[in-house]
Amino acid sequence: MKIKKGFTLRTVMGQNVVLAEGNNSDNYGKIITLNSSAALLWEKLKGRSFEAEDAARVLVDAYGIDAQQAREDAWYILGKMMEKGLLEE
Repeated sequence: MKIKKGFTLRTVMGQNVVLAEGNNSDNYGKIITLNSSAALLWEKLKGRSFEAEDAARVLVDAYGIDAQQAREDAWYILGKMMEKGLLEE
């Protein structure tokens, strides 16, 4: 999977916000905020294809949590991003 083109992560008033750009802004009227873990994944994984295991590794490296917890958290975060239309296969 990968982050869809046409979306950018910005910090607005201390909040991590995903903004649609270009043609996406005409069709995507949502404002999506990301918590710090989701924003970290966005920054580390943007611009490349990745698997959930890659996301879990980022969380382990950043937070020192165990691999199973990282997998669960990664699947949850990526699932939410997929629901919002921010990821593609």
